[in-house]
Amino acid sequence: MKIKIPFIFLTLIIFSTNYSGAAKLEVTESQVGFIALATPGALKISGKEGDAKGLKTEIYFEQGKLGGTSTLKLDTLTTGIGLRDKHMKENYLEVSKFPETQFTYKKLNLPSQLTGEKIPFEGVLKLHGVEKPVSGMVKAAKEGSKLSLEHEFKIKTGDFGISTPKYMGVTMGEEVVVQVKIEGTLP
Repeated sequence: MKIKIPFIFLTLIIFSTNYSGAAKLEVTESQVGFIALATPGALKISGKEGDAKGLKTEIYFEQGKLGGTSTLKLDTLTTGIGLRDKHMKENYLEVSKFPETQFTYKKLNLPSQLTGEKIPFEGVLKLHGVEKPVSGMVKAAKEGSKLSLEHEFKIKTGDFGISTPKYMGVTMGEEVVVQVKIEGTLP
């Protein structure tokens, strides 16, 4: 999800809450990606988690509410260009100092029937040592015990103390779209 995309971090989903008695989602698949525009010429820069073990998620479901934490190892992000990845990780995300990003759900109420509708959510993203509230939409679908969640939210890298990537006349935009997909089963 091409120049240096450092921050994303995304993406990330980290849900932290104590849900005693809640059903825990057994995650079977997860993906994190990001997209940003760069100038000149509306160049689209994208990246994704390059290692299936890079995202650790604990999601709990109880009485129509979803909560939990997700943690993404930032060194697993890749844009498909080695030099860009190196710059992103070393110069912008500074993964040696900030190896992970986390997302915590603060508000996500699910209707009793989940048929793929988009529902607003609120949370807190910790990236580059800075915590900020984030909000967006999640597309939620449930079939039997299978639950699918597709999140999308926007962040501004400057809000997290990440400088704007520039390289050889190309400047990445400050706004980054983070996309997270999680699938699993409920007991």
